[in-house]
Amino acid sequence: MNFILLILLVLIVLILYFINYLLKYENYLDCNKFYDKNSFCQLDIDTNKCICKFQKDENKYAFNALEECCNFCDKIDPEDCLSDTTFDKISYYCNIGGKCKEYKGTIIDSHISANNCGNDPLNNQILLPYTTIEECSKSINICDKYNNPLKSKHINKKECLENVNCGYCTNDSNGGKCIEGNATSPLDLQNYYYCNPNTKLEINKYEYGNHSEYLI
Repeated sequence: MNFILLILLVLIVLILYFINYLLKYENYLDCNKFYDKNSFCQLDIDTNKCICKFQKDENKYAFNALEECCNFCDKIDPEDCLSDTTFDKISYYCNIGGKCKEYKGTIIDSHISANNCGNDPLNNQILLPYTTIEECSKSINICDKYNNPLKSKHINKKECLENVNCGYCTNDSNGGKCIEGNATSPLDLQNYYYCNPNTKLEINKYEYGNHSEYLI
């Protein structure tokens, strides 16, 4: 009797496994052929989630692709996002909240766009990685520590405006960032020219803390 129950249990497990496999395979077949060839799993630095991306030909930019084309990246742990072997992986570094953090990248050319440090929250430009921790360390400025992803936007902004060397800019998508600046404007006007200290609107607004005692 126990033997029969064991056989039935094994059969049920096999049937469930087979059904799950068929469902995944069916979804994979639904992948658009346009994405099928060069789709891969990539770690989204900004959200710390594994997502499906697509790199077209020699274009070193990763476009969003259907999860079905990557066999469901969202089910993979962030640290295991890259499917390449150990021999295909390299280290790169990103300035995350004023600290250099190491990530694992790839040397595979068709997936090379996966090696990035996320997007600038103000201008949405891709933040390029650093090949060494020394290069990364040189890029850090005094205001970067107030862009800590582990803290809320409210706390980051509050602490940012308490530093006389920093200002806070909010763009038209409600993205915010602490940047180097003074009472009149950001220091980096090339990248943050739209941060306006005189606007009464809450978009593209540059704010500077009350440092009257220091400035007098």
